[in-house]
Amino acid sequence: MKPSGLKTKLLHIVWSIFPWLLVAGIVAFLFFLGERIQHEKTRLEKAKQSAIKIETVPVSVITLTLEPVRLEDKINLPGYVDPYEDLRVKAEVGGQVVNIPVKEGQTVKKGQILVELDDRDYRLRLSRIEAAYDLAKLEYDRTASLDKKGITAANRMDEASARYKDVAVQLDEANLALERTRITAPISGWINNIAAKQGDLIQTGAEIAQILQVSDVKVKVGIPESDVASFFNLESSEVVIEALGKRRVKGKKVFLSRQPRNLARLFDLELVVPNPDGQILPGMFARVELVKGVYEDALVIPLYAVINQGDQRFVFVENKGKAEKRQVEVGMLVDWQIQVVSGLTAGDRLVIVGHRLLEEGQMVDVVQNVGSPQEILAL
Repeated sequence: MKPSGLKTKLLHIVWSIFPWLLVAGIVAFLFFLGERIQHEKTRLEKAKQSAIKIETVPVSVITLTLEPVRLEDKINLPGYVDPYEDLRVKAEVGGQVVNIPVKEGQTVKKGQILVELDDRDYRLRLSRIEAAYDLAKLEYDRTASLDKKGITAANRMDEASARYKDVAVQLDEANLALERTRITAPISGWINNIAAKQGDLIQTGAEIAQILQVSDVKVKVGIPESDVASFFNLESSEVVIEALGKRRVKGKKVFLSRQPRNLARLFDLELVVPNPDGQILPGMFARVELVKGVYEDALVIPLYAVINQGDQRFVFVENKGKAEKRQVEVGMLVDWQIQVVSGLTAGDRLVIVGHRLLEEGQMVDVVQNVGSPQEILAL
């Protein structure tokens, strides 16, 4: 073969594989470039993380060590004070008022005279009936004596007996009417009003006086339909009298209606409250604290410690110097505290101050730890 032909053949072979060599070179270059980029990216990320760790300062927080407590589910309802007894004394006989030995605002005992009526007509009637009674008794005794001897008709004995019994009843009525001219207090209590005036000519059934019994008082409150079933077995409740400096007293249940009193669907609850000093007056406003249920060993946390994020609620707990995010399920709200049903356990150190600056895993510096939610108010 001639040298020129060999050269031509070699050039032809080189030219045919040149594209493949070029592609291989490009691929090798791209692979090398990708490795360099990844290496540089890793180096920069490590440098960034190192810089963040150097610049990050632990967040100062205050924590609360969770302990189980006894929690009461309460409702607070408005009520009002009524006297234990509100009695309107009325005249049982008519007559002119001649004496009123008591005054409004005075306390009276049962049986004490309130008003005296002119009793002259009643005494005269009584004297007339007493005379008729004596005559009827004498006639009855004579007829009975003759009847024993068998010398009188049977009908005469019957007539004498009937007349005697009739006059005896009239005598009792006359004595009772005379007694009723002295109108007395049916119960012990406080005279709130005297309607009768000196010289008034009153009729039977006219109101004479109003007596309030306030050594005990009743507190009445309306229970909503949604809560009434919780109080069927209620025995007592705390009552706050606003007008007496929020004085707290214990009320004993005496009545719970089984039918609402109006369209508001409120059921009447009556509590009896001791009032030995008489300072709780009818008409005063009261607030009744009713316990619907009791939860033993409940976990409660400040409401503001809970962070809402959409439909989720979560808190932060300090764990080994870091913030740990916990999703929680909450229960009932009591004042500014809320019950935690799940997500926390006794002994957890809940972040209550500084929690809104935290992220999961962030370093924290606990500057103070408290043992109960009430201590937060003193911080």
